[in-house]
Amino acid sequence: MFRIITPNPQKPFTIGRKEGNDLRFGDVFVSREHAVLEYASAWILRNLTTNSVTLLNQQKVENTAELHDGDIIVIGVHQIRVNLNGAELSLLLQDVEEDSRTVNIQGAPTEILLDEESPRNGKFTARTNENGLAEITFPHKVIDEVGKSQKTILIENGSSFKYGQNEVSFQEGNLILKKTVPGFPLHVQNLDVFAGKKKLLSNISFDLPAGEILAIIGRSGQGKSTLLRLLEGVYAKEKESDVRIGDVDYRQKEIRERIAFLAQEPALRKDLTVEETILNGGRTSMEKADFKASARERLEKFCELFGLSDRRDHFVSTLSGGEMRRVALAQELMNSPGLIVLDEPLSGLDPYNSQILCNHLKQLSFLGYTVVLTTHSYEALRIAHKVLVLHQGREAFYGSPDDAYRYFETKDPEAILSSLNEETTDRWEAAHSANVPDAAVSAHNNSAATAGIDADNSSGKSCRVLFATQRRPGSFFYRLCIILKQWLRDKGKLSALILQPLIIGFLFSQIFSKNSSLWTVAFAIILCANWFSLSLSIREFVSEKDILPGEFRKGLSIFKTFAAKLFLTSIIAYVQTLIVYAFVSFRLLIHPSLPLLALILLCSVLPAIGIGLLVSSIAKNPGQANAFLPLLIIPQVALAGALVPLDQMQPVGKFLSYVVWSRYNQSSLLNLFLERSDTLFNYVGSLSLSFIFYIVTIIILYRSKKAK
Repeated sequence: MFRIITPNPQKPFTIGRKEGNDLRFGDVFVSREHAVLEYASAWILRNLTTNSVTLLNQQKVENTAELHDGDIIVIGVHQIRVNLNGAELSLLLQDVEEDSRTVNIQGAPTEILLDEESPRNGKFTARTNENGLAEITFPHKVIDEVGKSQKTILIENGSSFKYGQNEVSFQEGNLILKKTVPGFPLHVQNLDVFAGKKKLLSNISFDLPAGEILAIIGRSGQGKSTLLRLLEGVYAKEKESDVRIGDVDYRQKEIRERIAFLAQEPALRKDLTVEETILNGGRTSMEKADFKASARERLEKFCELFGLSDRRDHFVSTLSGGEMRRVALAQELMNSPGLIVLDEPLSGLDPYNSQILCNHLKQLSFLGYTVVLTTHSYEALRIAHKVLVLHQGREAFYGSPDDAYRYFETKDPEAILSSLNEETTDRWEAAHSANVPDAAVSAHNNSAATAGIDADNSSGKSCRVLFATQRRPGSFFYRLCIILKQWLRDKGKLSALILQPLIIGFLFSQIFSKNSSLWTVAFAIILCANWFSLSLSIREFVSEKDILPGEFRKGLSIFKTFAAKLFLTSIIAYVQTLIVYAFVSFRLLIHPSLPLLALILLCSVLPAIGIGLLVSSIAKNPGQANAFLPLLIIPQVALAGALVPLDQMQPVGKFLSYVVWSRYNQSSLLNLFLERSDTLFNYVGSLSLSFIFYIVTIIILYRSKKAK
């Protein structure tokens, strides 16, 4: 993790190895009294050491140097990022354990702890077996880069594997353990993307090292968002194309769980608070034990990092656009994703908020996260390490921003885009294919070595990639609470839930009497059960259509989420129906068996909820879902057998009535009112339809998280 330290401008802030320093490092690379920060109209770094390293932006500090926002201070082997706003200074430090250590594994099995914050998935036992191989045994099964799960792996001498934020190498009976940055390198080679017969991207190739920021620029409609949609899994690549994240195919389930995607307008649950939203991100993506041990600490740190500490109790609906994007970013970072992908993150923000967000993205890069963003704002070029220029779906440049200015012979970012045409794109592709030693082209060709792509192959030894299996925190009751909070905080929805059954029940009590047809009374109650159930369920998934696929991808249980929505909507619709019946019962001579009545009404609610959730899972927006309501209600009315007896219907109508659950509900309730024996077929018919709807919905939800 990281630390944020805020020096007091009223007194000197000391850095060193000696006890009593405001910032103390315990290693020998730091002098006892190393440096001091002082404020006098500006923050000044004063170097106090002559036998150790003090750098500011890679330049040696001889005596003093003035600090500016975004500066990097190096004290010994420690990096500190400066965040400056007037006299307010904050220092960002990454708490990194010892870079590397060596453990001898010859003899008895040795238990090795990689990560103290993750005792379940951060340790393993190792020994050298009789064949001279390193035998690594994990406490739980791990999954490799092709999706195979295993508990024990064998490593040859000279080979290595990556596990979490660690690289483990085996050399002559010793394991060399090295901490790595949390970010993943991104490798794209010969990428072609089609939508039908239309080619959206053509021959895109680049390598982005871990911990760097890539800005993708280009005029509107040139393929920027298409590239992001590919990483998100919306589009599929051609067979010959190669896209790897962290040396793993981007479609692999385990790597996709560790990618954060932020849309141009982040989809957040507006009725939750900032704290609830960020913790929800952790509960969705973090391992169960890690969440319990460190979620609160992570919440505190990310709120501090993104300036959200005084907004924690505010509802998301009250935040500005810039604050919403910071909240969305914070919730995505709870599980330390290796790649952060943002679509036009600066769009619609004023210059002040754009600068703040860019500063936060630069902080994330400093902490080792890999960031990819599309942008129309040239502010992003200031913080980017690499820039990819796209024109008509083709690559027109890839390299550093400085290389881009030299390549296009301009210092004006706007001039780069205005100069783009087919000729400039052809020139870049020709230079790249011919391997011309242009500075920018060389940066493109050599970036694979920087990123570490296939670095192990040069020595003939492979580096395996292993992922810990994840146990997520329990989600059924938690999801139930989240849904209930949203319903209770939505005053309009809550009022409708209460008033609907009361108003409808009162009206029915005034139009029905003891002389009313039981046939009609039964029909009215069944129709109410259908209406309550459908109106409650038909927007449940579609209202979170931009939220749930990402949560499912990160590990949220689809079944438990579905069960929570089914349970709550069923209970509410069931209670509403019972309230209506309570009003009507005073007008009836018949007082049927309450257990049987409860069962019949439940058989009315469950299939209606099921079809409502099914429609909600396939609808594109809430308006479209609402448009389906008449198409679902009218068949219930027409085919229930209340308007026209079933034996008087035309053959087609009679056939269709078998797939409408209200037919069975109407028959059961009427039999109950008339004190006739009912058939098991009525219960089995409606419940069977329910299960069909449930199964189809779960399949649709499962497919929504898979990459194409």
